Amino acid sequence: MTIFALSDPHLSFNKAVNLYNVDPSKDIDKPMDIFGWDKHYDQIRDHWLDVVKEEDTVLIPGDISWAMKIEKAIHDFKWINQLPGRKIMSPGNHCYYAHSKKKIRDALPPNMEWIDADYTIVEGRIIAGTRGWNLPGDRFYKEEDDRKIYERQIGRLRIALQEATKKHPGSEKWVMLHYPPITKRATESGFMDVMKEFGVTLCVYGHLHGKAIYDAIQGNVDGVELKLVACDAIGFRPLHLE
Repeated sequence: MTIFALSDPHLSFNKAVNLYNVDPSKDIDKPMDIFGWDKHYDQIRDHWLDVVKEEDTVLIPGDISWAMKIEKAIHDFKWINQLPGRKIMSPGNHCYYAHSKKKIRDALPPNMEWIDADYTIVEGRIIAGTRGWNLPGDRFYKEEDDRKIYERQIGRLRIALQEATKKHPGSEKWVMLHYPPITKRATESGFMDVMKEFGVTLCVYGHLHGKAIYDAIQGNVDGVELKLVACDAIGFRPLHLE
């Protein structure tokens, strides 16, 4: 079994569609070609089918769907579910439908999981996840708007890792975040502190697009391997993790 990751698919199907013959003029609410993502769903499909097998797992840390409500997001989830593999998803900043974990989980097709301030197990490995947030010192951070959310998200990651460690002592720990845990402007964060405290070995994240991709911090940072897996950063091809 192989584990892959790919985040930020930014799908917006307005009805049930199959993997092929999508009509962007009728089937899509928010085309991404304005950002240079020409039929990116076809690119994701082709690359996914090329590398992912049914016994594999794909981590999808956020911005799965542009939908405002779960009733619309389900079209995007069902499209993804036609692709092979187990899919583990967590929320991003554009996942406006993600108000209730229970409601999302009840709506998900088989072989798809939603984690948020909790975790799942993949081949004996802990996969914990939460959304993350803008970091103090970063370009878009505003103290009066972001401090409470930032600290709440750190707490949610801690809760997930505490519970996972309690129930699965000794298991390797990976983390899914949507926002990066550090940036060039914010070289420290509570997210990194928590991951180091619990011995997390790998963190996948998304959120960064376009020119921001080139400023992403990746590689081993204090024992935590950081990987940007936003789909445009990895050529719309699920990234092989292990």
